[in-house]
Amino acid sequence: MKSKSISKKRSKKYNPNKLTPAQVQANQRKAEMRREAAQEYEFSMRFVSKDVRDYIEAKKIEEAALLERFPNRLTIPYHFSIAAYGYQDLAIVQVLEHVEECEKWNVELTITMSDRTDQYEGQLIINQPFTAPKMNYFEFSEGKADCYVDIGSGLRRKGWKGLNAEILMALDQNKNIPDGFGIDLIEVEISTSSKFKSVSAYKEFLSVAAWVNSGVAEEKLRQLWIADQIIGNGKSLGFGDAA
Repeated sequence: MKSKSISKKRSKKYNPNKLTPAQVQANQRKAEMRREAAQEYEFSMRFVSKDVRDYIEAKKIEEAALLERFPNRLTIPYHFSIAAYGYQDLAIVQVLEHVEECEKWNVELTITMSDRTDQYEGQLIINQPFTAPKMNYFEFSEGKADCYVDIGSGLRRKGWKGLNAEILMALDQNKNIPDGFGIDLIEVEISTSSKFKSVSAYKEFLSVAAWVNSGVAEEKLRQLWIADQIIGNGKSLGFGDAA
């Protein structure tokens, strides 16, 4: 007579510390985001100063009701200032304060001029480069006293006077501009590099970039600005007056 062996099914003991495949993937993505956010990135934007000012002034008229709704606002709406600079990456990270102080600012002016005395025919185009040391965008725009600016030939000048003042100073000191010529157009190109302040700042930047690519940036930035005014978040003080 054959004996029948009774096999018992082994029950798996539950391990509360064991992650599911979905949790593993989520953790891997978080680690990847932290690595990406910790890197240094290059940012730039190119603009015509007058176009920026004109765009913002037009938006102030167009959205007067929105501005009246928040009389104690700490900044102009994000969809004014970022759109004024064509949704370029440097405008996004500076308006929304995504990045740390930039190590160095590189500025390239392309200045179109014409003769006001009728002695010359045609236009004169001058390229004027200069740099600013480590500072945040507000200091870059408005000025920073406790820094040294490289002026070439091994010399450094104390204090950065602010972007607009530095542009005027550079024009005044440019020896290649004949007397009697006036400015028709100034195109400014700014490039710099920096790291994101946090993973959340990096993720917000990616979200804004996605909004731009999908054509919904204006409305989404409008909503973000309204939410920030309600909670009292005063980002980007003074940015809209730059350049």
